[in-house]
Amino acid sequence: MKADLTRVRHTSSDGSFSIHHSRDEVPNPDHFKLHYELGYELFLFLEGNGTYIIEGNRYELSPDSLLIMNSTELHALSISPDHPYERIVLTLKKDFLPPFLSHGVDFCRSLKYRKLGHGNLIQGELVRKNGILDYYGKLLRLLADPGPEEEFVAKCIIAELLASVNSIKENELLNAQLHKPAMTKIGELLEYINANLNEALTLDALAERFFLTKYHLCHIFKEATGYSINQYISYKRIHMADALMLEGYAPTQACFMSGFNSYSNFYKSYRKLTGRSPRHFKSGQ
Repeated sequence: MKADLTRVRHTSSDGSFSIHHSRDEVPNPDHFKLHYELGYELFLFLEGNGTYIIEGNRYELSPDSLLIMNSTELHALSISPDHPYERIVLTLKKDFLPPFLSHGVDFCRSLKYRKLGHGNLIQGELVRKNGILDYYGKLLRLLADPGPEEEFVAKCIIAELLASVNSIKENELLNAQLHKPAMTKIGELLEYINANLNEALTLDALAERFFLTKYHLCHIFKEATGYSINQYISYKRIHMADALMLEGYAPTQACFMSGFNSYSNFYKSYRKLTGRSPRHFKSGQ
């Protein structure tokens, strides 16, 4: 964005939208209180160091990130005074419509139909990739010296911007739905493992129980947790053994009570994960 556009502040003649581009060299955190909009807000963060809290959910801000908010979402900015703070804020009335027939298309649907405080953020990478920065730039250039024609074109650009936001959020929703069965399965798997650590938990048995191939089971587990299944089970069993030894059980007892099939395997796993021997743990208590 060019520096001479930071002073652009425009409200349309019909009041259906407004935009302002602001930069505070030394932002005052006291100026940014909890508030809500009467319509919709599309807040483009350009520079600064801060977080946005929307309905209790905290969003870390990075350059070019976009926040979308509706009239029912309370929000507040927490901004550091140690860095310049620059943003472009576009607000729309609830009845905003582009200056042409929309044939029943709801351009603001991604702003309306979300769980409060969820799905507000579009990361800077997606903002840049989908041309949203360009839309804001066009709006600022048009409205630096506006007339009826410029406002008409601006509404068309806003419609394009909203269509891009809808596309991004609907793709996010689709991806979430595609991954939901896998993530639900992982939740069930984690619950089962933690409830049955003292039982044999082989990959074959787990794959059969959860109706997955071993490859798919291992893939979705590693993707969700960052651990392999065997690493996770070993870690949980060691944790369980430590708890048992704290209760007074001997290492050999804790070994088999926590699901290890031999003291040798237990000893190797324990040293690998903790850097000490189980007997050293016991004697140190």
